[in-house]
Amino acid sequence: MIKRIGKRTLALENRPYLLGHAAAVGKKEGEGPLGERFDYVAKNDRMGQRSWELAESELQKTAIRLALRKATLPERSLDLILAGDLLNQCIGSFLASMHANVPYLGQYGACSTMAQGLALGGCLVESGAADRLLAAASSHFCSAERQYRFPLAYGGQRTPTAQWTTTAAGAAILGSEPVPNGAEPCDVRVTHVLFGKMVEMGVKDAANMGAAMAPEDVNLDPYIFRRAERCVLHKICCYQNHSLVFPSERTKTDNPT
Repeated sequence: MIKRIGKRTLALENRPYLLGHAAAVGKKEGEGPLGERFDYVAKNDRMGQRSWELAESELQKTAIRLALRKATLPERSLDLILAGDLLNQCIGSFLASMHANVPYLGQYGACSTMAQGLALGGCLVESGAADRLLAAASSHFCSAERQYRFPLAYGGQRTPTAQWTTTAAGAAILGSEPVPNGAEPCDVRVTHVLFGKMVEMGVKDAANMGAAMAPEDVNLDPYIFRRAERCVLHKICCYQNHSLVFPSERTKTDNPT
């Protein structure tokens, strides 16, 4: 059952399980401080494809394949795929899931696409509309430059405020029950969903997309503390026997780690 808390927060009573997840990134991202934590690092940003859009699609396809492998699940076990990217008609995500033979719901939330997919996916699993589903998102520096700024071949000079869009893809599988003998421990669950709202502060710099999105993050924290008393973003959760236990529910003898 889904219970509404306040204006924007939903509590998921059955707490869908995270059955598997994976992240695939480009060469530049793999050279960063988090490089060792990614499941796959591409040798080059072309991914063996003839266009940047196809390369992004291949990256998302890789993340989906790895997430399914880690969850020890076949693609046919999915009831839905919720995926999106930064391209027109979500073409990268469409091509990544085109041959999956699984119902597909395109997501277009810019930098919130992955969170949006997990939020909607959690609600779908909680409601019984799906037993297992996959949420995915991707972006590619070269395809995003062509989409939002200037094609690389144009040779335009970047403004000082222009962020560098990551070349990466992520995928996560949600389910109503843990996978028996699965490779993943299934000790992470979706307990609450918080939908954001639009905050307009008059940012006029089209290249500075981060500044346009940041005000909502600043607006978010006080809301969580006021409204969601048991929200996982408000209180630190502890794991006990592979289930979530909130600090207020722990006894003095419980191990906080």
